[in-house]
Amino acid sequence: DDSVCVNNPNVTLNGSSSTGSATWTTSGTGTFSPNNTTMNATYIPSPADIASGSVTITLTSNNNGNCLAVTDVMIITFTPQPTVSAGPDQTVCANNANVLLSGTSTTGSGSWTTSGTGTFTPNNTTLNATYVPSSADTAAGTVTLTLTSTNNGGCLPVTDQMVITITNAPTA
Repeated sequence: DDSVCVNNPNVTLNGSSSTGSATWTTSGTGTFSPNNTTMNATYIPSPADIASGSVTITLTSNNNGNCLAVTDVMIITFTPQPTVSAGPDQTVCANNANVLLSGTSTTGSGSWTTSGTGTFTPNNTTLNATYVPSSADTAAGTVTLTLTSTNNGGCLPVTDQMVITITNAPTA
């Protein structure tokens, strides 16, 4: 049996048969690539397979001679993908531009990147870091921060973005 993530659901199969030939079938509506008679085929689940939460894959021996065919069953369970939130967009003033971040990740960890040249304190892997815009960020007026999930297990990383708008400081 195997568990796979819904955002990385293809399963590489590793079947064998003492008869030298076997056929894969599914309880779902996915497909086998390159075909259902290749022992190391890839099962590509359909959206309906994923929505159902699991699918049963069966390998049945062929070329059995006088013997009855035998089967082996594998259940593939689809687990949810991670989610992240970079938090809401923010507007700050150029003379008070540091932004306290409040990122969240269902994996418990993430990594921040910036479209600008500012820095993350204490570092870019702290979900609730502070972003310190650079003078170039302030001059540009906006910067986009991206939070990417890490420690994803078998899932692909997911991202979320927030935009920081930096307004001009008041003058007196």
